[in-house]
Amino acid sequence: MSLHDEIKEQQKKLKGQGFKAHWEYFWEYYKIHTFVAIAAIILLTILIKDITNNKPYALYAVLLNSNVPDTQQTFESDFTEYAQIDTNSYTCFVDTSSSYRTDAINEMTIATSEKIMANISAKELDVMAADTDMFRYYAYQDVYMDLRDAFDQAFLDKYSDKICYVDRKLIDYISSEEYQSFMLNGEYDKNNKYAVMAAEIYNTGIYPDIPVSEMEDPVPVGLYIEDSSAIKENNAYYGQKCIIGVIINTGRLDTAKQFVEFLLQ
Repeated sequence: MSLHDEIKEQQKKLKGQGFKAHWEYFWEYYKIHTFVAIAAIILLTILIKDITNNKPYALYAVLLNSNVPDTQQTFESDFTEYAQIDTNSYTCFVDTSSSYRTDAINEMTIATSEKIMANISAKELDVMAADTDMFRYYAYQDVYMDLRDAFDQAFLDKYSDKICYVDRKLIDYISSEEYQSFMLNGEYDKNNKYAVMAAEIYNTGIYPDIPVSEMEDPVPVGLYIEDSSAIKENNAYYGQKCIIGVIINTGRLDTAKQFVEFLLQ
């Protein structure tokens, strides 16, 4: 059987089996390729930064799945002007090319995910926007700051109709020992709504859009920006809703807030 035929046969077997089965198949066959791709992307990013400039970032932002990779310089220059960044001392990096979806797992998407998490761990990433599905995916990994810790009440009141909430109870359950046990043995408390939701997430890779009225502990973590002038003018997230949030451990909070405000215009 040729490699092409083998892949087609595996795809038939996986059809309808959900996120977990696809992930396990991918990891079995492509984990070495993935590690190589991750290393290559990280090294390339470092090399490009070293070659182009040695200036520290005033801002590092990601517009995940924006579908407009050629607009990076436009976003960077427009924000630099808006925030009056001193370009002699600092540079802004707005990544508009990164793409990651849980329903299309391959070497490059896994590498993108690893790069994002590595930059968060290194406190390099300040702010990240995404389509609604991927924003919730990262929000429930607890990577976004509570907006109440970043903005004053007047700001939150002004944009109250644009705020995206997540349920802290679900975040806590996903990080609990009970959930870790479920991943090992597949057993969970069917009377616990968060255990039921977490099991569904584990099997599908899709994080639910929970109505705020049904959340036990709603936390504001993002703002819808599909009506943003900059988003529209650059055709980013065309035909989709999109959300932006501040990364929980940003070291450049003031500039991160400015970028959020820039995209709310």
